[in-house]
Amino acid sequence: MSDHTKFNFEQPFAIIKKRIDEHALILEGEAFQLNLLSDIPRKQGKDPKGEVFDTISMLPFCQLKERQFKVHDAGEKILTIQVHKHTKIPTEELLHLLPGENISFEKGIHYNYSFEEYENIIRAIVEDEIGNGEGANFVIPRKGEAQITNMSLEKVLSIYKNLLQNEMGSYWKFVFFDGEKYFIGATPERHITVQAGQVKMNPISGTFRKKPNNISRIEFKQDFLEFLTNQKEINELFMVVDEELKMMARFCEQGGMIVGPLLKEMSKLIHTEYLLVGKSKHDIIQLLRDSMYAATVTGSPVENACNIIHKYENESRSYYASAIALIGRDEEGNDTLDSPITIRTVEIDPDGSLLLRVGATLVRDSIPSEEVKETVAKIGGMQENIENPPEEPPQAILSHFMGDDEVQIVLQQRNQYLSKFWFFNQEDSPDHHIFQDYKITIIDNEDDFCLMMQHMINRMGATTQVVRFSNYNLSSDHADLVIIGPGPGNPNDLANPKMKISLDLTQQLLQHKRPFLSVCLGQQILCKALGIEVIKKAKPFQGTQEKINYFGQAQRVGFYNTFAGKYSQPLEGIEVSLDPENQEIHALRAEKFMGLQFHAESILTQNGYDILKEALQRLKPR
Repeated sequence: MSDHTKFNFEQPFAIIKKRIDEHALILEGEAFQLNLLSDIPRKQGKDPKGEVFDTISMLPFCQLKERQFKVHDAGEKILTIQVHKHTKIPTEELLHLLPGENISFEKGIHYNYSFEEYENIIRAIVEDEIGNGEGANFVIPRKGEAQITNMSLEKVLSIYKNLLQNEMGSYWKFVFFDGEKYFIGATPERHITVQAGQVKMNPISGTFRKKPNNISRIEFKQDFLEFLTNQKEINELFMVVDEELKMMARFCEQGGMIVGPLLKEMSKLIHTEYLLVGKSKHDIIQLLRDSMYAATVTGSPVENACNIIHKYENESRSYYASAIALIGRDEEGNDTLDSPITIRTVEIDPDGSLLLRVGATLVRDSIPSEEVKETVAKIGGMQENIENPPEEPPQAILSHFMGDDEVQIVLQQRNQYLSKFWFFNQEDSPDHHIFQDYKITIIDNEDDFCLMMQHMINRMGATTQVVRFSNYNLSSDHADLVIIGPGPGNPNDLANPKMKISLDLTQQLLQHKRPFLSVCLGQQILCKALGIEVIKKAKPFQGTQEKINYFGQAQRVGFYNTFAGKYSQPLEGIEVSLDPENQEIHALRAEKFMGLQFHAESILTQNGYDILKEALQRLKPR
């Protein structure tokens, strides 16, 4: 091995190379195995050295049990290194310290699913889960296992060196060793960072597979523009943005904004992404817990996505699709958190057993063979950097097109019909007085869209509370208005406790003539209470923006539904907005209630804030 007398790589350590930093960070310390996020040791106050790093932790996917979500649990622990020494070193100097051994696998990589088996799983997800209203998108990975020939510490550090030299665009390139297991990754995606109360998240979705370097610029541009205008890729990104906005709405009460779309180029792929920025006063551990885990590696809504993952995956995900968390303090003594997602990451045991997982985001119009190709491209990039690193580092292609007018126009057109509310800071809302002293209860039907609604409504000055459907009691709630929120599932399945409770609640609200608003699943339940047939749509509208006639107004709105009310005959005192072709109900309203099949709170609803405000004003007692 190269001379590395400054560092002891036989003991617990981590090395991090961040995308925006010319230096690498080497952390050394003592390792612990912990049960809960709250067990991670913390320090407070200023440090004489200025910015410091106190711990770095590898979180298992099963840590979702802290959120009471369903998850396979093989007993994995939080692997934490309490940092005793941290050193910043120029990347070039680090490369000289690292060995450069050849890496090979004894029998190649063995996968748990063949291409055909994986295609069948994708088909089942699209048809049986998305096609039955269980969610908008899901991520089910392929697992690969291999055995490193003549395993040694030198081999591990050589793999990391290959990543440093040959992978571009990664948010983090890291190696983590807790004394027992190695993790090596080049993850493209920030999960969450917190600095001086500012929270950032980076939802990434949409994948362009790069062709060989000898492709002409004209051909590249043509292929790339086709990718940027592909509606499936666009909707895929919007869906994960909506899902992470739900998280931001949970803990950024002071407001936030969206920046983008942005592009991220890696050695084999180019991704599209947005940056979400907000302010929060919550503790960093609470923020980390509430953000477990990104929709880009689970699906949406996240809670039910975990149910689907548990159903289709028969084993623990170990540390895949979770997060690695670096916790410290800035120069002023404020807590800091930097946490990327653990994708494009391999786990290596001391005997050389190597484990990797790679997934693709499955949506309503996913083509199974194309999703398989996406995983092959992702695996190919990882495998090449391990076994066959290129002699020359890959060249960036995208830099030649960042100033291209057509590329910039196509990117910005993505925002043209999106909700303006989320693109600007909402901290100083001019509407904060509209619903002053007005109390609203939002029923959570297992979808955190209710938190985005709450965030919007709070900007209007109302006092809000979100209550789980199973914990709600109408007789003890003195709110001025009740909102029956969205959620996954089949509204016709009254054996499902959620559906029965929602129907009973809707019938009580109608009987007692209390003002209420029903959204998505809530509207479907409202239709059933009114005697309107609720049908399964010919094609799911999960993550779809449509232009509709909303009570005489042309509106672009976002749908996340597989079921809809079917209009057949007029109902006394009820006004209906519907699709003129198939008679499916978009919205309905009467003196004391309204129903919206679409999501006014979604990024996909262009004037969602105004639609929601107008709906609440109609239902407010004069």
